[in-house]
Amino acid sequence: MSETTPLDRFRGVLAGTARAIARDPEVEVAFASEAGAQGGKLARVISPGPGLAPRLVAEARGAADAAALRLRYHDARLHGAQAPAEAEARAVFDALEGARVEALGARTMAGVRGNLAELAEARVRSDAITRARTAEEVPLATALGLLARERLTGAPPPDAATRGLNLVREWVEEKAGSDLDGLALALDDQAAFAALARKLLEDLELASADDRPEE
Repeated sequence: MSETTPLDRFRGVLAGTARAIARDPEVEVAFASEAGAQGGKLARVISPGPGLAPRLVAEARGAADAAALRLRYHDARLHGAQAPAEAEARAVFDALEGARVEALGARTMAGVRGNLAELAEARVRSDAITRARTAEEVPLATALGLLARERLTGAPPPDAATRGLNLVREWVEEKAGSDLDGLALALDDQAAFAALARKLLEDLELASADDRPEE
């Protein structure tokens, strides 16, 4: 029998933690060369390599925690039924739901909160928000996700995203600041949160009330 490596042991610890957070004994963690879409009960995270580079270890923990929280708190069928059809509006809607499920973990588990902060830094590192020079260049899904995270957890945005976020912050606050405030009131209720997210999209003129799904 071959010996397990430190990387193998780290993956085992990640998987055990993810199962505990998700409250599902079937959750597994797989290493990949780059972040990919999560599916089923398999969490794909970027490998920190055999040297277990500290920054990549922290990001892997954050990605595994995020995947576990999604398995625990997110109802994909409900989300799909409420989601808008237009691409940009759907991206914002998805980002708001992501902020919700991660906030549920960050607000109750200090270790998860730290891991998710590292993940937030990693997510924006290659995001267009870091290169935006005008409001039109700011990806609204990234911006709204960060603003929702700020409202729901009190966590400031990553430094790399601050300049881009400030290009749209005033506009968002003017149009939908009260909607962002209201999200915290429905943190534990995905259906109510989705309704508030739809209202936010309408106030930002990203979606129309006429396109709302039937209750």
